[in-house]
Amino acid sequence: MRELSSTGANGRLQATVFKKCSLDLHRPESNKGCAGGTCQHTCEASGVERCPHKWTVRYVVNGVQREKSFADEMDAGKRVRYGTGLKKARDFQLELTRGKRAQGGTYVDPKAGAELFGPAAEAFIMSGAVHAVPGTRKLYLSCYRANVRPLFAHRTLAQMTTQATAEEAAGLLNVTMAGMSATYRRNARMIITGTMDAAARADKVARHRLTGIRLTDTARPAAAPDDDDDEAGGFVFITDDQVRQLAEGTPVTGRTGRARTIAGVGIAAWLQRTMGLRIREALGVEKADFRTRKNGERYLRLRSQASRDGRTRAPLKHRSEGEGRNVPVPDMVWDMVAAMPDGPLCPGPRGTRFMPYNAARTRFAAIMNVMGVEGYTTHSLRHQFASECLDDGMNIMDLSAALGHADPSITLRTYVHAMPDAEQRTRAQMNARWTARPALKAAA
Repeated sequence: MRELSSTGANGRLQATVFKKCSLDLHRPESNKGCAGGTCQHTCEASGVERCPHKWTVRYVVNGVQREKSFADEMDAGKRVRYGTGLKKARDFQLELTRGKRAQGGTYVDPKAGAELFGPAAEAFIMSGAVHAVPGTRKLYLSCYRANVRPLFAHRTLAQMTTQATAEEAAGLLNVTMAGMSATYRRNARMIITGTMDAAARADKVARHRLTGIRLTDTARPAAAPDDDDDEAGGFVFITDDQVRQLAEGTPVTGRTGRARTIAGVGIAAWLQRTMGLRIREALGVEKADFRTRKNGERYLRLRSQASRDGRTRAPLKHRSEGEGRNVPVPDMVWDMVAAMPDGPLCPGPRGTRFMPYNAARTRFAAIMNVMGVEGYTTHSLRHQFASECLDDGMNIMDLSAALGHADPSITLRTYVHAMPDAEQRTRAQMNARWTARPALKAAA
């Protein structure tokens, strides 16, 4: 039986109608199944039109090979109506060809585009396409539900492909969300475009116009040239075990098969993760900076940070010489520090007093690459600390003081995404305060 093929107008669609049982496809010289007698090529080519096997349409959509099978129908007397399966296969082949021509290169099932964007977006966030630990997914869901869902959730995927939708999305990201951090707006953009990219890969839509939306610089002023230790980083969360690898280093196997260890950044990783220090603040800490008050409270007296080259210490960001803050110390970190020798906790190589910033940054990137974590920077541990503190209900003023922000508004603007339950907490506090209702009379 000769294969029936059809090519779309752009020459890229191949839709072939055939029966897999045909001996015409038997290739013992090149197919192991055929050579071993395990193939399904059992019917003479001249008789496949009346054999009991189904007709198959094999086609390629956006680079992915697909198949669909069609059986011959049976009449009321349960007699096979030979040729009906072939007719259905040819009709489907024709539908593919027409769809390919009409859509300019991508065939899409029209019913697929009727799916709602909302469920598709939440499925995308929870899918393997988004490489994130549970805490990061929670932040993505919060960002989506607070900003994207109200505008787009009830639209179909097909409606999301229009130029008008692209303009609305740009307005959402650059006007409605203008007062929010660039990282938060990038997360919202990633959710919108990523959901539609996934829909296109699944052939639910042909294409969309959401790619390429630029974020205007409206969220906050650019950092000064010497502030790259506060580099923009995605709000990506990692596990405690991954923090340990950042601190202690991680083994890798090179291209030659030789094993080696990528050095970590030492206790600096835990100082950032558990106390919210900036990377150069963590690198510049010495054992003598950990103090105990008369009442037994333990704190870190932070008055300086490591210089970029690690040779000395410099004033804290936005602070003059000698100015700083006292940061509470968790018991776990106190015990770590107690077991370490006097002097710098993160000494640098070749006699450098502190680990240079570039060395720490390189180690961060290398270890994150080995672990397959994208978007993680030397500032992400600090983001994770702050986000979890707010999620646990910490007062914004207290957090701002712990982080050393020059203004609490910076804290609020940067981490507003981490307070999705603020309204519920406020309502609970109000109800708790007014459990005993006073006798009130409405004003006349």
